[in-house]
Amino acid sequence: MKKTAFILLTAVLLVLVAVYSLGGTGLVAEGLAQAGRTAMRAFLLIIVAFIVIGQLQVLISSEMIKQWLDKYSGSKSIAMSSIAGGLFPGGPYIFYPFLAGFKDKSIPFYLIFSFVVGKQNYDFTRLPLEISLTTPGLALLRNIITLPFPFVMGLLIRRFLPDGFSGENREKGGRQ
Repeated sequence: MKKTAFILLTAVLLVLVAVYSLGGTGLVAEGLAQAGRTAMRAFLLIIVAFIVIGQLQVLISSEMIKQWLDKYSGSKSIAMSSIAGGLFPGGPYIFYPFLAGFKDKSIPFYLIFSFVVGKQNYDFTRLPLEISLTTPGLALLRNIITLPFPFVMGLLIRRFLPDGFSGENREKGGRQ
């Protein structure tokens, strides 16, 4: 956390110096005013997003997840996780905290990974914008080409990195 704060503080100082050298204190004040307006617009969205995250975490219990994993095991669970990622609304400020809330619910790492890759790859809420900025044919082609990617990544992670990067959740018979 300290390293991230240091990097951000350094970036802020560099940008402030650059803006000051281009336009003086007036331009710096204008930039800070715009930052304040942006923060106020984002504040409500972030508060609402965290309320939704909290409610979803309470709604989706460990038992429910266990039932889903029993019903949709193996490649089915990877496909479901990838599609769920694509259907999940909002940006990273919503879905990463949402996933972090499931840390104690023993979700396999490969499913979390499939969810994130599915969100980044499919993000179905982005499709109308993508079609309007390119063409429907190009948007369809991109989606067809990238369709198997979250599924394949989930399978690879399940095979080669089943415990994630930490190895904390190794079960009997797992890799040593």
